[in-house]
Amino acid sequence: MSGSGPAVAVANFDAGGAVVSLAPHPTGHINDGYLVATDRRRFLLQRLNPSVFPGAEAVMANVVAVTTHLRAKGEPTLTLVPTRTGARSWRDNAGATWRMYDYLEGAHPLHVGSPDDAAIVGRAFGRFHRIVGDLDPSSLQVSVPGFHDPARRRAQLEHAAEADPCSRVAKVADLVDDLLTYAVPSIKGLPLRVAHNDAKAANLLVDDIGARPPLVVDLDTVMPGSVLWDVGDMVRSSTGTADEAAATVTFDADRYRALVEAWLDEVGSLLTDDERRAVPSAGTVVTFEQAVRFLTDHLLGDVYFRVSRPGENLDRARNQWQLLRSMESRMGSW
Repeated sequence: MSGSGPAVAVANFDAGGAVVSLAPHPTGHINDGYLVATDRRRFLLQRLNPSVFPGAEAVMANVVAVTTHLRAKGEPTLTLVPTRTGARSWRDNAGATWRMYDYLEGAHPLHVGSPDDAAIVGRAFGRFHRIVGDLDPSSLQVSVPGFHDPARRRAQLEHAAEADPCSRVAKVADLVDDLLTYAVPSIKGLPLRVAHNDAKAANLLVDDIGARPPLVVDLDTVMPGSVLWDVGDMVRSSTGTADEAAATVTFDADRYRALVEAWLDEVGSLLTDDERRAVPSAGTVVTFEQAVRFLTDHLLGDVYFRVSRPGENLDRARNQWQLLRSMESRMGSW
């Protein structure tokens, strides 16, 4: 069936039953999601955001490679539903790529509120890194070039501030200046491995009774990179508040220690000495990068991250900057 839209898309997948309902389902800041119910089971239908993932074929090739590798190792992972022609995704007439996963019943993103929760994050992503440690990173494609690059992100902020297309710079000039002049540490030059590249706590699904192990999801940015970017995102998302737009946020050193110790216990001898030395800097680098990305999107008119109200990306940027400063003052040496 040709055309576009979720109803047309779902008809192109082999759901194995009659569709009885199709409703929007939140799946994060980027992609559009829909909960599909058939007379037999439920699925998650997603439309990859073409402005974020112009190379959707590379994204899907990486997702297939990593889930296949994890499954071969006996690890739980996401299950893609094939199209009626046996493909793993479907492209509509507008050029957008759609995919469908088995829906994970009873699962929800992990809310980190304690050191024990933070340890779950570190252990789960550490296990992910260990299991994919023998997957050749060159077998994956660079699906989002320059995804982690603080210098590039800062240049994008500078350009957005100079262009000021939405006349928003005047009210945020102090924050723009803070981010453009911040001396960000470097974690470049580290070994290329298979990295998740978006290893935030919300990308870890758990159930309420612990009947199954935490599941690493949102594999769209899995590609060759440093695992230290993942450490940074784990720290960023697990040591402050779960709400990235909260007005106040404070770094929790106990959660940090629990997370890093659990991660190191899993990755073991995988790391080089340079990677181990970079661990204390990873959180500040990625938190800086995320603050810059949120502020840049605010200045450009909220074109990348989905927002539910005006000013939400600005609040997110301020939150991340506050977390970064708290991180620097409270973490010390570890």
